[in-house]
Amino acid sequence: MCGIFGVHGHPDAAAVTHLGLYSLQHRGQESAGIAALDVRGEPHAVRRMGLVTEGFHGREMELLRGGAVAIGHTRYSTAGSSTIENAQPVLARSRGGHIALAHNGNLTNAAELRFALEEQGSIFQSTMDSEAIVHRIARSNADTPAGRVAEALQGVEGAYCLLIVIGDTLVAARDPRGWRPLVLGTLGDAHVFASETCALDIVGATFVRDVEPGEVIAVSTAGVHSAFPLARQEQRRCVFEHVYFARPDSRIFGGSVDRARRALGRQLAREC
Repeated sequence: MCGIFGVHGHPDAAAVTHLGLYSLQHRGQESAGIAALDVRGEPHAVRRMGLVTEGFHGREMELLRGGAVAIGHTRYSTAGSSTIENAQPVLARSRGGHIALAHNGNLTNAAELRFALEEQGSIFQSTMDSEAIVHRIARSNADTPAGRVAEALQGVEGAYCLLIVIGDTLVAARDPRGWRPLVLGTLGDAHVFASETCALDIVGATFVRDVEPGEVIAVSTAGVHSAFPLARQEQRRCVFEHVYFARPDSRIFGGSVDRARRALGRQLAREC
């Protein structure tokens, strides 16, 4: 379980992302990070072990200020050890430019993906499953950022909500079963993605809709483009989101977390 947050089109996207991460702290307390483009469009990343309040100060954060694109992550490790090498967002450079990625979920075939990539010469810098997706994006020959992400996700199994920055494009993707929540909102002319609606609330963004299972959304200066390149499967929502992962004041999977918990309590009372 992790929390992810992303902004495209805001004049100080890193600051908005920093604030959004406070509302997602409950989703992960081991490490936190922000990757953003500066005013020149150059990528930078700041990652720290511990809570959001314990990092993101000084000159490193100043490098992130003023850019219009940023993503953030709060980590609760479920794959890979709790080390700074496994903190996210991942920031890598490839022949096609930079790639920054924040991932919430678990890849059930991560070992197979990693082995296949290593057989082809890939060198991994961490033990987290998310890094396999970065390598697959870097190897893609698709023409667009959304196309590269869609191609990279073919054959990837398990739960994932992803926020990926390629160039100046922000790409959001959700697995075909919809295991974990991911929502889309607007903040003026900017577009905001978050694991839960409580993160939209704290930055003053307006909830638009859930990102659909199997959907890939690309936000760039050319606008917003949505596609469904991943074959949709029977939905399998994680029950623990309603039980204790998500904040009570959030809306996930199309409904109120607080109301779902109250309904669960009533049903428990009936049965026990």
